[in-house]
Amino acid sequence: MRSWLFVPGNDERKLRKALDSEADVVIVDWEDAVPEGEKRAAREVSARVLRETGPRPRVVLRVNHPQNDFFPEDQKALPLPHVTAIVLPKVEAPEALAPARRIGLPLIAMIESALGLFRALEIAGDGVERFIFGALDYQKDIGARYSQDALLYAKSHLVAASRAGGLLAPVAGVYPFLDDEAGLEAEARHERDLGFAGKTLLHPRQIAPVKRAFAPTAAEIEEARAVLEAFEAARRQGRAVAKLPDGRFIDPPVVAWAEEILHQAGGDR
Repeated sequence: MRSWLFVPGNDERKLRKALDSEADVVIVDWEDAVPEGEKRAAREVSARVLRETGPRPRVVLRVNHPQNDFFPEDQKALPLPHVTAIVLPKVEAPEALAPARRIGLPLIAMIESALGLFRALEIAGDGVERFIFGALDYQKDIGARYSQDALLYAKSHLVAASRAGGLLAPVAGVYPFLDDEAGLEAEARHERDLGFAGKTLLHPRQIAPVKRAFAPTAAEIEEARAVLEAFEAARRQGRAVAKLPDGRFIDPPVVAWAEEILHQAGGDR
């Protein structure tokens, strides 16, 4: 689940294109991407298109905030075919989850402010599957410029809170520069290295760079195989640890890393 593509729920053409794309997850958006006068249309268009479409990628739905006047109508429009989770925007406290919990689907909480970030461990309660980091809103909230350094603390904090709260690894925020494929891939690779599981996207052409960035590299796969081979050789000799030819020490955490790399690559030991 590396590529999470946002698509406005009121735009039938874009919605059908997204559902037919190579995205791992499509986030049908009834919130920020939909003007106030189009909220009803978004519900109707989404329902019709999803009824007519097979569930190729995973489909999740971003509703309006539970304190927003549009949320009750969002609730009435559910359930929708193929929707497997509800994305809640701008979550800043555990209490915000209660109205959405009644929908009966797993919740994905968007952390988009300093307050939400510092309450992330409290928010990671029953029914929450994972976090999405709303990088642009968070940047605005703290008055920062868009840069890796400005967002590094928040990203690392959210990864740690996810792990401590027993959630799946979080999903990183969008990259707003649509024509900068190299920059997108570099940012996504950095976020993968921090512990994120995937990244949200604004356009289908961002799918391929993000999938590449979150996939193990050829060098990582080669290293992982070398680690497992060395460790198994050590075990045959009755030793609990091993060392690579370059002097790298191998113990169980390194072995677990190697196994995960090969799992992600679709390989085996």
